[in-house]
This record gives sequence, structure tokens and C-alpha cells, in this order.
Amino acid sequence: MENDKTSLVRISSLDDLVNALESGEYSDVIDQFDDLDISKNDLDPYIFWNQDYYTRNCIAKDDFFELIVLCWEKGQKTPIHSHDHQECFVKVLEGNFNETQFIWNESNHSMDQIGSDFISQNEVTAVESESVFHTLENTNRGRSISLHLYMKPIEKCEVYSKTEDRIITRELSYYSHEGVLV
Repeated sequence: MENDKTSLVRISSLDDLVNALESGEYSDVIDQFDDLDISKNDLDPYIFWNQDYYTRNCIAKDDFFELIVLCWEKGQKTPIHSHDHQECFVKVLEGNFNETQFIWNESNHSMDQIGSDFISQNEVTAVESESVFHTLENTNRGRSISLHLYMKPIEKCEVYSKTEDRIITRELSYYSHEGVLV
């Protein structure tokens, strides 16, 4: 009897990953996301740093996915945010992060922490519930790099404003797009 895994698209490079996404092979990509081994050379055209904030660098995107690499200096952190009702998969390519997850408590208008995890190189975390907010912080002794796959592009997200104690909408932008600073 023949193995029925012949339809699986093997992903062994960044080009393979982008091609699989552009071909709509989303289940193959998600099934292999934990095991992805993207070389630093493949990522070099998309790696940009900023001392003041982490950078969002778009590798590829269409109407159905968005693949970005985030570059983090030591101690940089996202605000508490959601993903505009889209699934998010994060693979740590280099370094370490602390991820803290929250849920909005409507009754007392506050963010309630529901979990916290330490994630390190080659580990994957996912936010698959539209009600979950999270924050990522680079806890490495130096720089860190993470690969983010969104199952539809995210142009805006909800962010918890601690100073205003409420949720606000923030438009998102890239630091670079397809290897070119914007």
C-alpha cells in the first residue's frame, strides 16, 4: 500500500516556505512550522535593526497570509495586543522571549493574565483565539529574531493602553518590505 503523504510539500528553505504559502499549502506550512530550519543567509535580506524599537520586516504577503521577521534588541517588548481576529504562529529563530497572555475583563475593564511562557530558539508559540491578547519580550542577553506567520494580513490590531486603561486600535506598518526599507 502506498503512503498517502505524497501531497506534503517539504519545506527546507525560506523560498520553499514562501512558495508553499503563495501556492495555498497552508496546512503543510502549519504542520511543518515547528520543524522549520531557515538559514541565517536566507533571512539576511530581511534583517534590519533599530535601537529604539523592534522592527517588523515583511518577507511576503498576499490576501491570505503575511510572513514577517521581527528583529529585537535586548529588552525590547511589544505592547499587549491582539491580532485582528487572525491566527498567529511565532517561531523563535534566535534568542529567547517571554510571552504573557491576557484576556480582556469587560466587567472591571482590565487585562487579566491567563498565562506566561518562556520560549527559546526553535520553539513555536501560537495565538489561535481571537479573544486572547499577548505580549512578547526579548529576554536574551543580546539580539533576538522571530518569524511570524499570520493567516491573513494584519493591518491593525487592538492594543491595551496602560496609561488610558482601555483598548485602542493601532495601525501597523513595516520597517522594511521585501528587503527594502520603507
